[in-house]
Amino acid sequence: MKRFGIVWVVAALALIVAFPVAAQSQQIGNVIFIHPDGTGLNHWNAGRIFWYGPDAVMNWDRLPELAIYRGHMSDRLTGTSNGGATVHAFGYKVVGPGSYGQDGGDEEARSIVSLSGFSGSIMREAAAAGYPVGVVNDGDAAEPGTGVFLAEVSGRDDPNSIALQIIEGRPGFEGEPAPAVVLGGGEAFFLPVGTERCGTEVTPTCAVHVDPVDGAGPAREDSRNLVQEAIDAGWTVIRTRAEFDALMEQLVADESFAPQVLGLFAADDIFNDEPEEVLIAAGLVDESMADSKDGSLIVWGDKAGTLSHNPPTAAEMTSMALMILERRAMAASLPFMLVTEIESTDNLGNNDNAIGTLRAIKAADDVIGVAQAFQAEYPDTLIVTAADSDAAGMQLVAPAPTDDAGNVTGVNGNPTGVEDQQMSFLVDGVMGRGTAPFVAEPDAAGVSMNFAVAWIGTPDVAGGILSRAQGMNAGLMRDFFSQGFDSTDVYRLMYLTLFGQLLADPQGQAAPDRPQ
Repeated sequence: MKRFGIVWVVAALALIVAFPVAAQSQQIGNVIFIHPDGTGLNHWNAGRIFWYGPDAVMNWDRLPELAIYRGHMSDRLTGTSNGGATVHAFGYKVVGPGSYGQDGGDEEARSIVSLSGFSGSIMREAAAAGYPVGVVNDGDAAEPGTGVFLAEVSGRDDPNSIALQIIEGRPGFEGEPAPAVVLGGGEAFFLPVGTERCGTEVTPTCAVHVDPVDGAGPAREDSRNLVQEAIDAGWTVIRTRAEFDALMEQLVADESFAPQVLGLFAADDIFNDEPEEVLIAAGLVDESMADSKDGSLIVWGDKAGTLSHNPPTAAEMTSMALMILERRAMAASLPFMLVTEIESTDNLGNNDNAIGTLRAIKAADDVIGVAQAFQAEYPDTLIVTAADSDAAGMQLVAPAPTDDAGNVTGVNGNPTGVEDQQMSFLVDGVMGRGTAPFVAEPDAAGVSMNFAVAWIGTPDVAGGILSRAQGMNAGLMRDFFSQGFDSTDVYRLMYLTLFGQLLADPQGQAAPDRPQ
């Protein structure tokens, strides 16, 4: 049975002719937007081969609808994390650098309205309409893939202001509804500089986390303690695995329990986005895991014995968020909106960390599995995925090029025909350069084969990116967007599901200035 009342699309005849699907979408439903940042088709293929085998099927493969994603910006052909997120959240193309809930950055930043005409993102519009909303990120709370849906600043290098807007609302919007769930990293941006690190007892006036590589901790220079302010405002704040597990036990035990939750599980990103060699030099190695598929590098969290060890996964956080949002949505008789970003797929790729990226791809696939299980129970839910770019052009090289000792070497790099200009592009094995090759899971014939990972460098590239979908309105990927699914169409598909209206295509249009 559908939870929500029928919402008829009010549209002029011209709109119905231009968008015949609009008249068919008479109901509204939940939106789960999953943003596995930096993942091209190449990433998904490598992840499938490594974790499940070349003939296997992963959760991502089971998303029934797909379209080729076009993610160019208004000023460049490759998307940026902050600019791409702004397009997803507002529905208009913006410039790549600087844009974070605005078009452009620094002194050139201009406040814009979204495609619907609302003075804010689609998530802020949903919250203003009474919908429960939430964000999950295995990076930090200020990462643009989720942060842009809640904050508007003149550049992504202002995480303290972003954190403040997530909790307190945007400047000039008094009484703006806060999200119901915020789960991720970024504790440093909620605590003032000089906050001492917690010992065995966690309190609102101590820092649980520091960066495991460089030791960086609390970063606010305005002396505000947003952790305490959130608690005072009614949030339940959790910062350790033990606190996460205890809250999950409460949620499972009491089906009416739906607190407003802020989870901060790392000083910055929950993962350690460094090359393999840097993690090894920092001692972030767990020898007890040397023979595991995951490998021995500590890619998420910190060493055993710290409060930052074994943080919740993106899938676990998504499961908690869905539990809370569904209960709040049921109470309000309205849909909800959740944005989950797996930032690790991008940042670990941008650092050419092969095993970290492969683990991040599996983390993203696990999130999709959680969403699929939810959508099976609640059919009036759209799952849509998109990545704004392809992180470092990850490629699988097989068989792996190896030396006499069996360690990976390199491949020929961009030949010119001039002998003294020849070079070798070194590839990655399980622990980085010059280590053992990866071994794929068996194929359908039971054969296991090896491979290495090559990179084009560290930049984001346009790549071959697929958006996939399941559930309510997902068929539009095939029936309406099959010839091209633009980054602006992520917004349009989400808006149709949340509000029952398919908005006109903004192709070629700049976002209007926000009325003063």
